[in-house]
Amino acid sequence: MGEKIVFPLNYEGYLKKGLFAFEEGNLQLAEEWIGKAIAIKQADDILPLYLMLLQETDQAEKSLEMIKEIRPDIAAAVSVDDIDFLYLKGLLQSGAFDMAREQIDARKKTFGLSMEHQFALEQLEADVEKVELKKLETKLKKSSEILRAEKNIDTQPFHKQQVYAQQLKELEDDQFGKLAQRLLLNNKLHRMLKTEIIHQFLERGLRPSLTVRLDGSEEKLDLARVVPLIETKTYKEGMAYIQEEIANKNPALAGAVENGFFMQLSLLYPFEDRTISSVPEWLDVLCRIYSGTAGTGEPGELAIRDQIERLEKRLTELFGFF
Repeated sequence: MGEKIVFPLNYEGYLKKGLFAFEEGNLQLAEEWIGKAIAIKQADDILPLYLMLLQETDQAEKSLEMIKEIRPDIAAAVSVDDIDFLYLKGLLQSGAFDMAREQIDARKKTFGLSMEHQFALEQLEADVEKVELKKLETKLKKSSEILRAEKNIDTQPFHKQQVYAQQLKELEDDQFGKLAQRLLLNNKLHRMLKTEIIHQFLERGLRPSLTVRLDGSEEKLDLARVVPLIETKTYKEGMAYIQEEIANKNPALAGAVENGFFMQLSLLYPFEDRTISSVPEWLDVLCRIYSGTAGTGEPGELAIRDQIERLEKRLTELFGFF
C-alpha cells in the first residue's frame, strides 16, 4: 500500500496521436503530441516532421535550437538534406536574412547538386528576397509617416508626443539623428520627451555634439560626455541616500520620494547638477514636503522648495495632458 505507480512513457501512443492530428490538419495538436514522442526518442524518420511542425506553428527559434543541438556544425556544412533545408527555412522565419543568404550561397556551390536541390535553394533565396523587400517597403512607409507627423507634433497632447518619441526607434540612424536634432530644438515638445530622445541617441551608440533647447535657451550638448540618467552621479547618490536614510524608517515615504526624485531628474537631465547642488539637502526637503512636515524657514530650504514646486507643477501639467 502507498507505493507509487509509475506509468511507462508511451512513444508509440504519442506518435500515433500526433500523426493522426497531422493528417487531420491540426498542426498545433500534432506538434504537441509528436513533441512528447520526440522527448522520449529522437527517431531520424520523424524528426524532420517535428522540426517542420515547429516552424509551421511559429516556433522557428525552437526548431533552430534543436537543429544546432543535433548538428552543431551545420553552419559550416555544405550538405543539402532535409535538416539543412529546415535549418535554412528556420533562419528565414527567424529574420536572420543575412545568415540565410550566406548559408544558401554556400550550399549552391556544393559539388554534384541535383536539379531538384538547386531549384529548392533558388526558391528559398527568392523567399529571402521577397521577405526583405516586404520589410523594406513597410519600413519606408513607416519612416514617411513619422517624418510627416513631425509637422504637427508640437500641437499634440503629451501621450501622443510620447507615442511619437517611441516611433523614432524605427528610423535608421541618419534619419533619426536629423529628426531628433530638430525635436531637441522644438520649444513645444515636452521636456520629458527630450530626455527620452537623448537616451535614444545613447542606446544607438550615437554621441554627436548637438544644439539643444531643453529649458528655453539654446546651448551645446556634447553627448560624448553624457551617460544615461540612472548612471549619473546625482541619481546614484540619491538612490543610495534614500535607501540608507529613509527606507528603514519609512518605506512608504521612501517609495514616494524615489519616484518623485526620478521624475524630477527626468525634467532636469542631463543638466540636473545645475539645479541640485546638494542631493541630501534636496531629498530632506522633498521628504518634508511629501510627509507634510513644516519647513525650517531657512533661505536654503526655501530656495529648494521653490525649485521642487516648479518641477512638481510641470509634472502636474504633464499628467493633465492625458
